[in-house]
Amino acid sequence: MPAEAFAALQRLPDLDAEESLIVELVFDAPRTPQDLAAALTALLPGAAPLVTPAFEEEADRFFFVTFPGIPAEGQEPQVFAFARALKEALGASDANPVLRDSLYGAAAVGDGTTESFSLCETPRTDIRPFGWVHPVIRTPQAWALSRGRGATVAVIDTGHSTHQELWDVIRSAGQKNYVEGGTDASDRFVTGLMKHPGHGTLVCSVIASRGTADAGGETGGHGAITGAAPEAKVLPIRAIKSVINFNQTTIGPAIAHAVAQGADVIAMALGGPTRVAATEKALRDAVAEGVVICCAAGNCWPWVVFPAAYAPQGICTAVAALTQSLTPWGKTGSGPAVTLSAPGENVWGAAKNAASDPDNGIRAAQGTTLATSLTAGCAALWVARHGGRAALKAKADAAGTTVQAMFVHCATHGMVKPPVWNGSTSLGAGVLDAERLLNAALPTAATGHEAATPPVAAGVQSTDMVLQEHLAANAPQALDDYGPDLADYAPEMLWLSYRHGARGRAAEAGAVTEAILKPDPASPDLAAKLAARPALSGHLGVF
Repeated sequence: MPAEAFAALQRLPDLDAEESLIVELVFDAPRTPQDLAAALTALLPGAAPLVTPAFEEEADRFFFVTFPGIPAEGQEPQVFAFARALKEALGASDANPVLRDSLYGAAAVGDGTTESFSLCETPRTDIRPFGWVHPVIRTPQAWALSRGRGATVAVIDTGHSTHQELWDVIRSAGQKNYVEGGTDASDRFVTGLMKHPGHGTLVCSVIASRGTADAGGETGGHGAITGAAPEAKVLPIRAIKSVINFNQTTIGPAIAHAVAQGADVIAMALGGPTRVAATEKALRDAVAEGVVICCAAGNCWPWVVFPAAYAPQGICTAVAALTQSLTPWGKTGSGPAVTLSAPGENVWGAAKNAASDPDNGIRAAQGTTLATSLTAGCAALWVARHGGRAALKAKADAAGTTVQAMFVHCATHGMVKPPVWNGSTSLGAGVLDAERLLNAALPTAATGHEAATPPVAAGVQSTDMVLQEHLAANAPQALDDYGPDLADYAPEMLWLSYRHGARGRAAEAGAVTEAILKPDPASPDLAAKLAARPALSGHLGVF
């Protein structure tokens, strides 16, 4: 029963604490927030949850229910049990605890200290020239066809700043701030444990910093670096305080806002192991409107994180990170969900991590953030080359496909994996090539990359479907032991799988302690079910 499951949750002494338990509830038919709130009050007298429609509509099928003062971290089994009880009692089609997400798997395997994040870093080298990536991805050749003029890239991140590398880059109209509220999407540079201020400035600069780069990678122009699309505009949307510690409650609405504001491309250099159905819904709607979406495969997590993990569904592009020599960056997410790869280690970008930092700092950064930003910039070149989102959507509609599928087709068709990959299929079709992308003919028929409509009333996959797709891609032997009796446990099993994978990668690097490698917690009833299923229990690491 929900009341008993709720009573088992630990509460913080300070009920106004920032830490709150959030559960996403999905229904097959629209409900009003008032109706859902009344139903929750009847089930949980005195709980006083906050009911928020995911898309700010009068009636919605996706809701975030917040229980203030209840931490999720450290009592995940009880949180998942509570979500299952809510799902049954309210007749929801899905119930997903919205846990802390992070592109950095160290957040899941470490002890919460700054040192734990070194698990997801490689030594930084200031490779010169500043634009060394441009000859690698062949942007100088592509710029002869398009420099991105007229295209808009929405960057869903921590916001923008006054850094000189963003001169003439930022579009003021249409900004949105989902953190503090309002229409000013500038980064507030929130500092402290588990924060990463200035991330949005880095992303914006790598996408569209003004300037030039020659065939040797030497840059010139307004600043020290040059973005992949040096004449595109960036629409910043401040949806998170940090890529190290955030949840996805704002991501779906931010995607919807970007679409409404006419964005041609959406860049999300963020992600984590939490499946949130509202994010999938927003991605599907954006693709239906002709938007190209580029997402980071993830740092340190061994498998592709969400939302990039939806790439096999045809609703985004998942980008992995490479070194200068095109080998996989040591901490990149990888696997069958990856669409393509791009440089992501020691890529130069704007550096401003506090309001007091100078406006001309740059540094060589690393991560799938950089690979995703470069890919989003090249997507802007491609959109501008073909006349913009509306023109591309008209051609896609006539061909029976989507603009997203057309982009993936043009980016990957005929790609050859570099020899240094030794035939690996875990880094996508190959290395981002802007010239190839812009010279590719637009498809005139379906490409095979189109989004398929899920066969469920909610219009998105169930978490059960998402888990099965995850297992099929990353642990097919475990899928043999999965059955309908475990469907209600799919959110917990998906979380356990990612968490165990991150710990395994850290252990392989020899950088974690025995305490960090303690068994993953699991609900007692789930543990009992898995005890008789060796492949699943071994994959999830619950014992």
